[in-house]
Amino acid sequence: MRAVANSAPTLLLGERGSGRTTLLNRVAWLLERESEPRDTVLVPGELAQDPAQLLGVLVARLQRLADPGRSRAGWIEDLRALSMPDGPFGNVAQPAILMELIDLLGERLAELERPVCLMVDGIAPAVAHRVFGSLRNELWTLQGASWVVAGDSAAERLYLEPPADAFFERILRLGPFTDADAAKLLRAHAPDLSAAQIRQAVAAAGGNPRRLLRAAGDLQAGISPARAAADGLADEAAALAGPLARSVVVYLAAYGPAAASDAAMLRDIGASRQRASQLMHKLESAGLLETIEQSQPGRRGRPPRRFALNAVHE
Repeated sequence: MRAVANSAPTLLLGERGSGRTTLLNRVAWLLERESEPRDTVLVPGELAQDPAQLLGVLVARLQRLADPGRSRAGWIEDLRALSMPDGPFGNVAQPAILMELIDLLGERLAELERPVCLMVDGIAPAVAHRVFGSLRNELWTLQGASWVVAGDSAAERLYLEPPADAFFERILRLGPFTDADAAKLLRAHAPDLSAAQIRQAVAAAGGNPRRLLRAAGDLQAGISPARAAADGLADEAAALAGPLARSVVVYLAAYGPAAASDAAMLRDIGASRQRASQLMHKLESAGLLETIEQSQPGRRGRPPRRFALNAVHE
């Protein structure tokens, strides 16, 4: 809240399931209730595969905020113009288009009656680096906006690779829950759990709120939750093959098996298909990952090869 009030661009880092999105929504709610309230535009960064798409989404949302009474047909027509082949949602994102989008962003901000906090949740490191690194000077000149960008702590080095490190004045890291905080949450969320079950869920979660609630759900369903070993596995992967390997393990722990060509994973970790394939095969050779082949009804040929955390380590 202090960073937003001071218009200090902020990078919020936390592992998957640590509560980044929940925190952003809570801050947005609080900003509306300040003595000098701010509007908030919160967009999912996963939508953007390149800088032009992210800027285009922000322009569209600010337009909606500035002119809420405009017909939806007119708003959709604006979005359709942005989606032309040479527009920000097309295949070509030229530098001139990026500059035009930043100018549009400035114009939309000027139309608002009060300052706005622009929140980008879950942006891929590669996109974040191009927007907040290459375009940092242009973004600094925008009046009436504060920035909060949230990302995976496993990719911290990628988010802060120069020159993007110069853009963010504040870096906030979401640490794990203490056992006491985790138990308090469970008592409120699942009051039917016994003290022994709460201790079991807390031990399985390792301080991660999402894993904590998942463990509670398992216990309520009569399933014994396994202790999460993804953190140690991620550390082992990083020591073997660097921070991108850690990101691969973190992704697989959160979303399950994935192929090296998985578009969502590649966007999330900020890697090319070739690089992801190299890393996943290296981790497989080291025994950290295993391959899964699942046949699909009606599909000919060899089933797609997907990688998962090795069950021995889990």
